[in-house]
Amino acid sequence: MANRYILFFLFILGFIQSGFCQHYTIKGRVVDNKNKSPMEFVTVYLPGYELWAISNEKGAFTINQVPAGKVKITAQYLGYVTQTLDIDVQKNIEDLLITLQESNLTLNEVVVTAQKKTSDPTTSYTIDRATLDHAQILNVSSLSTLLPGGKSTGDQNLASSDERIALRSGSSEMGNASFGTAITVDGVRLQNNSEMSETKGVGLRNIGSSNIESVEIITGIPSVEYGDLSNGIVKINTRKGKTPFIIELATQPKTKQIAISKGFLLGDRAGTINTSLERTKSTSDLASPHTAYDRNSLTLTYSNTLNRKAQRPLSLNAGFTGNIGGYNSEADPDAFKDTYTKTRDYTFRGNIGLNWLLNRPWITNLSLTASMSYSDKLSKVNTNKSSASTQPLIHSTQEGYFIASNYDENPNAEIILSPTGYWYQLAYTDNKPVSYAVKLKADWAKRWGKISNRSMLGAELNSSGNKGRGLYYDDMRYAPTWREYRYDELPFLNNIAGYLEDRIILPLGENSSSLKLTAGVRSDITYIKNSEYGTVNSFSPRFNAQYTLWKNADKWVSNLNVYGGVGKSVKLPSFEVLYPSPSYSDKLAFAPGTMSDGTTFYAYSTIPSKAIYNPDLKWQYTRQAEIGMEATIKGTRVSVSAFRNRTYNPYMRTNVYTPYSYNLTTQEHLNNCEIPSANRVYSIDQQTGIVTVTDKTGAYPSQELSYNTRNTFKSNIQYRNGSPVERMGLDWIIDFAQIPALRTSVRLDGNYYYYKGIEENLIAWMPSSASNMADGNPYKYVGYYGGSSITSTSSSTSASVSNGSLSKQLNMNLTITTHIPKIRMILSMRIEGSFYNYKKNLSEYSNGESRGFALENAGDYFSTDYDIYGKNKYVAVYPLYYSTWEDPDTRIPFAEKFAWAKENDTALYNELAKLVTKSSTSYYFNPNKISSYFSANINLTKEIGDFASISFYANNFFNHMGQVKSSQNNQESSLYNSSYIPQFYYGLSIRLKL
Repeated sequence: MANRYILFFLFILGFIQSGFCQHYTIKGRVVDNKNKSPMEFVTVYLPGYELWAISNEKGAFTINQVPAGKVKITAQYLGYVTQTLDIDVQKNIEDLLITLQESNLTLNEVVVTAQKKTSDPTTSYTIDRATLDHAQILNVSSLSTLLPGGKSTGDQNLASSDERIALRSGSSEMGNASFGTAITVDGVRLQNNSEMSETKGVGLRNIGSSNIESVEIITGIPSVEYGDLSNGIVKINTRKGKTPFIIELATQPKTKQIAISKGFLLGDRAGTINTSLERTKSTSDLASPHTAYDRNSLTLTYSNTLNRKAQRPLSLNAGFTGNIGGYNSEADPDAFKDTYTKTRDYTFRGNIGLNWLLNRPWITNLSLTASMSYSDKLSKVNTNKSSASTQPLIHSTQEGYFIASNYDENPNAEIILSPTGYWYQLAYTDNKPVSYAVKLKADWAKRWGKISNRSMLGAELNSSGNKGRGLYYDDMRYAPTWREYRYDELPFLNNIAGYLEDRIILPLGENSSSLKLTAGVRSDITYIKNSEYGTVNSFSPRFNAQYTLWKNADKWVSNLNVYGGVGKSVKLPSFEVLYPSPSYSDKLAFAPGTMSDGTTFYAYSTIPSKAIYNPDLKWQYTRQAEIGMEATIKGTRVSVSAFRNRTYNPYMRTNVYTPYSYNLTTQEHLNNCEIPSANRVYSIDQQTGIVTVTDKTGAYPSQELSYNTRNTFKSNIQYRNGSPVERMGLDWIIDFAQIPALRTSVRLDGNYYYYKGIEENLIAWMPSSASNMADGNPYKYVGYYGGSSITSTSSSTSASVSNGSLSKQLNMNLTITTHIPKIRMILSMRIEGSFYNYKKNLSEYSNGESRGFALENAGDYFSTDYDIYGKNKYVAVYPLYYSTWEDPDTRIPFAEKFAWAKENDTALYNELAKLVTKSSTSYYFNPNKISSYFSANINLTKEIGDFASISFYANNFFNHMGQVKSSQNNQESSLYNSSYIPQFYYGLSIRLKL
């Protein structure tokens, strides 16, 4: 019944709007500007109205139901400059002619920098193919260097590391920034949720760079259509459409690339198919070129528009992307013989998309997309091992006491004795992430008089899992202490989302003044079968507004608009967070000594510890707010955006300590054993740990040995939510008007970035299991600290003298570009400067209260000086509380008890002192301000006719070797081979069009 009311309401709306606005038809042709020949498969659309058409073999197109009034019509085709016309539709248009110009360096204006999108009410940038070629981007992770204030990387080496993109954030920060940055390729979301060993953004080095046509980077507040993110989105688009054969050759000192691509026109009504094949090889070290990463990528994309001649065409896009490559050091002659690391990077992605232009009074477009991704990241590591005596290799997964056995006697024993001498250990990590996605979306774009409106309603289903086996060994004889944990037995992470968004454009007066409002909400329902987390709901409302004061006005400031928005984005957890592997507490229970043949029979107590489910765990999310301004002042384009992002509930890993006891039999307990050592046979009771010695000759009766009871703790993993993390900043771009006489333009871009992260949650920590009390017993105290600087998802939090950091940066880049169309050449020089680089370690709470105190001497433990910053003094931090093995649930205030113990209980004082953490240097809490530094890059692109082009670049081409000074310790260091500026690096690429 409710559905009928909704349909009736939509029908009435459609009927009402038809009375307010007349509709007409636009017919026209698209031709090549050079030879006036018709162009087929050109996309012609009306931005904001979701109306579109595809030109036929005669270049003709028809768009029906165009609302009356002023509209923009855009024609877009691969390899040509996008053309946008302003037309006033007051009647049917029968003969609109659109000419497209081939994109090359003969144009009067060529852009080789990231451009701010002025049409969006949020901060986003576009990077076209010309910019990618000019910058010679071989690794997609380098795209962020092209953003305002971005800094170049000297070496785009694929073998050294798998870099991730983290928008509007810095390195070594809290909040899992890269994990919250979304990546899509042709609309297919690249997932990293089902990775077991990390909570980071998706690896990008397996994405072929030669077939990318354009990239859009949204650093602001995205549409509610995009979910499972918290830190922006990078949208990669590959080539689609007819192209000549394009052969690309690129060389850098450590990286070589060869690629060939072609876009085939299959004939009338058959569509187009694009194919690309790329091989890229990177070596980690020029001195040892045998350790390398290979990327062998294949892309196939089919595009067609069915029913083109009718009023309701159906667009079809299907694609397949594959990569067969990986990292391999097996051939490295400098490595120890037969030791190597081999890691596959096999990735296969498939997608299909349908977009149906219905153009009904109650719906405009209906689209359906489906995608699937599968990766094989099998890793093989062969290492050499040696031992003069047998060592215990523990594989028990049950609770109890177990004695070691020789592998040949019992290959399935809970504890195996290792061989002696030399051997190789081959370890496999089988990691096979897989994901599926289906999305259904409908939009409705209409116009009431001069008011334009677009509504969007959508739903999507995502599912991700892992089909890998996890870590295992080829020969259990040599397997170290290890337990199997299979990834393929873990439940899939399923997410169902629905979203609704509405955008309205209100004209406000003359000079194209208008107000654009966009509001939407997204609901995510996460379902994990057979998991304690069950079903989780989350909502993400978002709002953007853009006020255009005037456009193309005949005044000093010809264009001016302001925009802003607020929103919330939710990031689903990774498998590392959802399914942490169990931990095991293995304690030596008996070691009778080494036999004459070098064999030692060990017995161990094993306590399995399953990761603790946290019913209070919440999904990580970010609240975003931004405001920006765009203006054109005497031909100079200026854009400024300010943002504030606050991340809540970031995932972090903690330890929970539980007391338990085990029995230990030592050599002392063997002193009274009458059985000769050569005739002894040892056994241990699995439940009690009592060791029994039996005489294998039968001459002596069996004897039970006495033991000592040891009290200790076992640690369990529990994932929790961390404290909020705050990021703020300002981005700007100033594109000065070109100097016509010099054909030179100047661009000044930069950013100011502020970060503050403080962890305040109460975390438990105790010294390592190897630490003992003064009496030789295991350490029996657990400290509870107010936060920690270690908030990773891969390693547990621990006691630390700091619990966060504050950083500020001011970066600016000056780009001077000279473009000479007559000789088809463009030359750019970019000077990258860091004017302010400030960082300070923090040890405080959000109210400003200090966690620690400054010490007069490094060996002190007491002080009343709580001003710890900038004093060149060692700093100590107490736990807030501590607990004992005997009473783990009672938390005792530490400072009071520690002070009392100093005067009254020396033994307790010495043990509690082990829970006090101190800074490693006296300048640890001094602010670290790095003096200004600069670097210069040069890029050159030259076209040779229409069939070839060549590009050259050199980063840090002056090979700057100046010095920078650190205010933290007043020491100077060289910029050479530092992390502040890129090392001197260069590259050359050639493109041939056949």
